[in-house]
Amino acid sequence: MIIRILAVISFALVFFLQSDVSFAEEIEIDIKGEVVNLTQGVGVGEMVSVALHVSSLDSPRQTQHTFTDSSSSFQFESVLYSPDNLYGLSTIYKGTVYVGDIVIESGSAKFTSLSVYDTSTDDDIIFLSKGSFSITGIDSLNRKISVLELATVSNDSKLTYVQGSGPMDLIRFGIPEGATNFVFDTLIPAAEYIQVDKGFALIASLPPGDHEIMYSYDIPYAGSQSEILKTWRYGAKSASILFPKGMVNLNADFETVNQDTIGEKVYTILESRNIKRGSETSISLTDLPTPKFLDRMSNQFGQMRYEYTGPVGLLLALVAIGTLGIFSTVRLRNRRTSWLAGSSEAQVISDQITELDNLHSENDLDDHLYRDRRDYLVKRLRLISEESEGN
Repeated sequence: MIIRILAVISFALVFFLQSDVSFAEEIEIDIKGEVVNLTQGVGVGEMVSVALHVSSLDSPRQTQHTFTDSSSSFQFESVLYSPDNLYGLSTIYKGTVYVGDIVIESGSAKFTSLSVYDTSTDDDIIFLSKGSFSITGIDSLNRKISVLELATVSNDSKLTYVQGSGPMDLIRFGIPEGATNFVFDTLIPAAEYIQVDKGFALIASLPPGDHEIMYSYDIPYAGSQSEILKTWRYGAKSASILFPKGMVNLNADFETVNQDTIGEKVYTILESRNIKRGSETSISLTDLPTPKFLDRMSNQFGQMRYEYTGPVGLLLALVAIGTLGIFSTVRLRNRRTSWLAGSSEAQVISDQITELDNLHSENDLDDHLYRDRRDYLVKRLRLISEESEGN
């Protein structure tokens, strides 16, 4: 009898729990808002298209569309709500994509004001509020320097910057000649990039505010010294050059020098402020590592075409036998795994996430800026991990 009663109670609990879950999954909400032109301080009027985006990990993104009415308002009725979904809004106004978040609390969506702006092709309204140049690794065998650059492109006007009709109207960034393995990433909506002379150009509109971009590349070097010329097309209110201590010696005409520990690594940091538009910074690298003879031969032999490995291998064997008595000690001393000096790009980004967390915990960074920058770096770290797994 007791067992039967317990079974009934268990069945009832399961039924009610399932009912609660079903109810939570099937709740419907209304999403309301308006589209406001902040340049003019008025609503945009009627017939402006607004899109609602609903995405989750388990299903493809769903999109609904509606239009503003005469009061610049819009509404999406009876939207299926789940706490596991992400909800966002977007609109296209005068050729620019604008996005906005939807705040949902206690099963109800707050009224959302989606901001848009008039446009300008004058690039004087944009500038770099922050820029950083980081040496992330040095491959001594292939003689390549890995570089990561971060830039915060800012627009403090009340206009959205859009590119003009000429090729020089693009948002351009320079990279050193001979650079390879270029990777670009940004959270700017609908942003793309194209290769241009001496660098790349960002194809995007920039509304008022701060916009983060990140790009990395490898540059070759020949001897123990190299020089990199960094151009600041849009100037920079704050700029920094970072490199791990002990990896290489670096000199630049920046005003301040200090050191900081990021992710258990000591970085040397050069800093400068108020760099003028169009300025150039010469970055001099000395004491670059060079591969030893046997390491270089091993690396070149590994890259050799298959049909040549037999004859060349035999030749190397004959040479080794003829010089065995003289160079046996050297050969034994150099028989070890090649070492690639420097940290990987993933490690550097992990270090920057750690430093960002520390700044936030010390209340040196506001919550919104912290979330934006951390999400940006986590997204980049995930991309690197997926690329590594794919290879």
